[in-house]
Amino acid sequence: MTDQIVITGVGVVSPVGCGEAGFWEGLCSGRSGAGPVEGLSTSNLSRHVACQIREPIEEVSGCGRAAQLSVSAARQAWKGAGLEDEAHPDARTAVLVGTTMGETQFIEEPLFDGTGDPLTAEELAGVVQHSPGCIARAVGQALGLSGSAVDVYGACAAGNIALHLACRHLLDDRADIVLAGGADGFSRLAFIGFMRLRVMAAEVCRPFDVRRDGLLVGEGAAMFVFEREGDARARGAPIRARLVGSGLSSESYHPTRPDPDGDGLARATLAALADAGLSPETIDYVNAHGTGTPHNDAIEMKVLDRCFPGGVPFSSIKAVTGHAMGGAAALEAACCLLSLEHQRLIPTWNLEQVQQPCNGEALRGGTRQARVRYALNNSAGFGGYNSSVVLARA
Repeated sequence: MTDQIVITGVGVVSPVGCGEAGFWEGLCSGRSGAGPVEGLSTSNLSRHVACQIREPIEEVSGCGRAAQLSVSAARQAWKGAGLEDEAHPDARTAVLVGTTMGETQFIEEPLFDGTGDPLTAEELAGVVQHSPGCIARAVGQALGLSGSAVDVYGACAAGNIALHLACRHLLDDRADIVLAGGADGFSRLAFIGFMRLRVMAAEVCRPFDVRRDGLLVGEGAAMFVFEREGDARARGAPIRARLVGSGLSSESYHPTRPDPDGDGLARATLAALADAGLSPETIDYVNAHGTGTPHNDAIEMKVLDRCFPGGVPFSSIKAVTGHAMGGAAALEAACCLLSLEHQRLIPTWNLEQVQQPCNGEALRGGTRQARVRYALNNSAGFGGYNSSVVLARA
């Protein structure tokens, strides 16, 4: 990247804490967002635990859960960037929200209401109103923006893809301010789907541990305000971090499993490093995709060995946040940003015995102070989506 793209605002809504202070405190303390599933009867199911946001979220009229979370995070980021009282020409703003499930609750409610009746006219209208694209549109409407608004699909890599596209918007001079991130609400379809795939943990998510038995379905949103550095400095905005590189890849190996050699994720990682003009040795921390599934974690450790032969500290926050689908990569980017600011690394909570020898350092046991100049955030998703972004300390 030739121009410096900076982050001037961040907002977070997560199962471990809402607002960046609550989120950071939750990550540092290892507070788990796991608890009994709400909104779905699990009496006849084999799994009963999910990571859901149990704090009250500001209601936004006419919006589903994913949009509610996105709007809450976006308002935090917008305010933090000092943009509440500024005028913004409509054509010079953009909203990009990565999502896996979209706004599924309006499809799920008729399916899970127990009546077996087909969609009513009112329910069908709700499905149409909250079709793909509605999340970014809801954010733009809530903030009074009418520039472009796009929901970005990329399975569970979608949040990072949205951040990548935010940078392209700014570097191509298509916008002056981009509000970008990722979000998904708790999905009953996702919960049952992952349970049927037999990749869900019984009670505790343990990424990279020998006893790991799967992921926990979660929810959440994180949104960021992106600007060109010159524009941000001209208006006196706080510069929180820089996004200095990003990489995307896809693979055609399997609908739900990654290539056993991790080739796709490795290509995205190396592309992000090349885009940033950095060598592997300069990365001080990797926030790993780390779902806690036996298959994926083993592959990801191969990727880390391949891309960082000299080793690198790494961890996964999904141990406590759960897997927020389209919101996961964005929450993890927020973790990277806060690690850069606080010069502190978050461990993989619940990790006791690392699954296999590796070059890198699997962070565990507690947080630790460290010199963190560059952090790399990796994400992967069903269908072969892979995304990686590199954040630099401001």
